[in-house]
Amino acid sequence: MHNHKKLALAAAASTLLISQAASAALYSTTKVEALYGWDYEAQAGAGFTIDTEEHAILTVANATGWTHGDSFFFVDFTNLDQGTQDEQDRGSAHAEWSLRGNLGSLTGLDLSAGPLTDVYAIGQLDLDRNSSTRKTTHLAGLSFDFDVPGFSFVKLHAMYRNDESAAARGSSEQYTLVWNAPFTIGSADFTFEGFMDYITEEGDLESQLLTQPQLVWHATPNFGIGLEYQYWENKFGLDGTDESLPQLMVRWTF
Repeated sequence: MHNHKKLALAAAASTLLISQAASAALYSTTKVEALYGWDYEAQAGAGFTIDTEEHAILTVANATGWTHGDSFFFVDFTNLDQGTQDEQDRGSAHAEWSLRGNLGSLTGLDLSAGPLTDVYAIGQLDLDRNSSTRKTTHLAGLSFDFDVPGFSFVKLHAMYRNDESAAARGSSEQYTLVWNAPFTIGSADFTFEGFMDYITEEGDLESQLLTQPQLVWHATPNFGIGLEYQYWENKFGLDGTDESLPQLMVRWTF
């Protein structure tokens, strides 16, 4: 719980700094999501416990764009609805911060081709904190933006990944697909959005596939209600530990 508070303060400070810089930005959007799921994989394939079967998650995220690049930050706090002991044992915080620089804009070159509109250099930091883990993962590589009909954006990140954890003991590759597709039914506004991560084998960890597509009804420009589906093959890189579940979600966008 102490680590939750420290990361919560860090998230708030980061959001404040980003908000202060927003006047010089082309855009800046912050969202807060509360999710609840009831069929998480609580036991690893090897037999030891790794989570609680149902719990709540609080997510804070910010996306900011400038002339020559953009940034994305989010932090997840899990098990916030559990008792004190469960929070200490199974509560966790996971944060990611990525920064992209537009290579075409910075160099004056036209790097577009077909549906490819922009090429970026990308760097990312992942932080994980729970009762047994204190780790930071460094990632760097290239990112590509695509113009796909019906989508506000489609992004693909291809990154080299250096995981400092004892289980990983080495490097791997991570491929991340991110998308957002708005649509309307009658007068109601919806989005189909989400991401998919694929991480190759790393040390003792198996390859992982994690995806979280969301269907969101935007009741107002600020308030949304939706459903998120989570599929995680080899959760945490643990062989045979697969997760598949729905999560209810409410969102407030600033």
